[in-house]
Amino acid sequence: MSHAETSPANALAANTAVQLVGKVVSITIGVIVVGLMTRLLGTEGFGKYSTANTFLQVFAILMDLGLNVMLVQMLGEQAGNEKEERRIVSAFFTMRVLMASVVLTVGTALAWLIPTYDLEIKLAIVGLWISFFFTLLNQTVIGVQQRHLKMHVVAMAEVAGRATLLAGMLIAITRGWGLLPVVLIVSLGGVVSFLINIGVAIRYASFRWNVDVPLWKIALKRSWPIAISIMFSLIYFRADLLILGWVRPQAEVGVYGAAYRVLEILVSLPYMYGGVLLPMIARQWKDGARDKFRMFIQRSFDAMALVTFPLLFGTFAIATPAMTLVAGAEFGQSGDILRILILATGAIFIATVFSHAVVALDAQRDMLPWYIWTAIFAVIGYAILIPRYGMWAAAWLTVATEIAVLVGNIIVVIRRAELPLNISVASKAFIASIALFAVAWALEPYSLFAAIVGSTLVYVALTFAMKALTPEIVRELMRTRKGVPEKETVL
Repeated sequence: MSHAETSPANALAANTAVQLVGKVVSITIGVIVVGLMTRLLGTEGFGKYSTANTFLQVFAILMDLGLNVMLVQMLGEQAGNEKEERRIVSAFFTMRVLMASVVLTVGTALAWLIPTYDLEIKLAIVGLWISFFFTLLNQTVIGVQQRHLKMHVVAMAEVAGRATLLAGMLIAITRGWGLLPVVLIVSLGGVVSFLINIGVAIRYASFRWNVDVPLWKIALKRSWPIAISIMFSLIYFRADLLILGWVRPQAEVGVYGAAYRVLEILVSLPYMYGGVLLPMIARQWKDGARDKFRMFIQRSFDAMALVTFPLLFGTFAIATPAMTLVAGAEFGQSGDILRILILATGAIFIATVFSHAVVALDAQRDMLPWYIWTAIFAVIGYAILIPRYGMWAAAWLTVATEIAVLVGNIIVVIRRAELPLNISVASKAFIASIALFAVAWALEPYSLFAAIVGSTLVYVALTFAMKALTPEIVRELMRTRKGVPEKETVL
C-alpha cells in the first residue's frame, strides 16, 4: 500500500492513540471521583445527584438537534477552505450559545414544577446548569479540534477538568460537604475543560459572534433526520433513570446510577474514536473512495470487537468486587446491575462505528424507523415494568433497546455501502474472551488485581496466537504522525 493510501489511516491512529492515553488517565480519575462521591453522598445522596444530572441531560441531548455531528461533517466537506471553515465554526458556536442559554434555563425552571423532586434535587439542577452550559459549548470547540487533528488538546483539557473535579472532591471529603457543593465542583471541572480547549482552538478557528441565519437553516435542514433520531434515542437512553427517579426511592436510583455511571464513562471511548473517524469517512464517501470507506469501517469494527468482548466477559467475572472497591460496600448490588448494563455498553461500542458510518452515508432517514419503534417499545416497557421491578427492569430494557439500535445501524450500513462485513477477527476476540473470563473468575477470589492482569495477559496472548492481532497491526496502530500531507488531508 502506498504512502498516499496509508496516511489517513495513520492520522486516525495517531489521533486515536493520543486520545486513548488521555482517556485512560481521564477514566482513571473519573472512577476515583465516582468512588469519592458515592462514599460522601451515600446511596440516597448519589441517587439525588443522578436524578438531577439525568434531568438536565434530557434537555442537553434534546437541544443537540444533530448539530454536533453536522459540524464535524461540514468541516470535513470544506477542508482546506479556511474562509468557509471560519464561517461554519463561528455560526455554529453562536447558535450553540443561544440554544444552550434558552433550553437549559427553561429545563431548570420546569424542574421546580415536579412534585416528586425535593428542594435539594431542584437546587442541584440549578447548580448543574453551569456544567451543562459549558459542556455544550465545548462540544463545538472539540469539533474544531477534530478537524485540525489537535485531539491531544482535547485530551489534556479533559484530564485538567477531571483533575479539578478530583481536587474539589478531596476538599469536599475533608470538609464533609453535601450534594450542593459537589454539583458546583462538577460545574467547575466543566468550565476548566472548556477554557483550555477554546484557549487553544481560537488560534486557528473563529468563535466570534455570528448570527448567520442562512447557514443555520442549511445546517438544520441537513441535520433534521439526526435530530429526530436523537429525540427518539433520548427516550430510550434516558427515560430509565428519569422514570426510576420519579417512582422509586432515591437510594435505589443511587445503586442503579452508580452502575450506569460506569457505562457513561466507558462509552466515551468509542465516541472519541468515532469523532475522529467521521470526517474521514464522510470525505471518502463524498469523493467516491468506496473501497477506502469500506476498509475503514471493517478495521474499525475489528478494533471495537477486540475491545468489546474482553470488556464484556471481564465485567461478568469481576463486577461485584470491582463496584464494591470503587463505590464502597453500600453499592455492592451495583455490581449485579453492571453485569446487565455491560451488555448495553458492548452494543454501544459496536454501534458507534456503524452510527457514524450512517451519517457519512447520509442515511439517517433509513435509521428513523429503528429509532421510532425502539423508543415506543422502551417507553411502554419503562412505564409498565419500572414501577414494579425497579432498577432490574430499567437495566434489561436498556440492553434490549441498545441491541435493537445496533442491529438497525449494521443493516443500514451493509445495505447502503454494500459492505461485506467480515466477522473473523470478532469471532477470534470472542473465543479469547471466554478464556479471559475463566482466568478472571478463577483468580478473583484471591486477588482482584491478579484477576485483571492475568486475564488480560491471557487474552492478548490468545489474540496474537489466533492472529486476530499481529505485530504489524500493533506497529500500525502505534505509529503516530503530526499530520498528513496537504494533498492527502481528509479532515
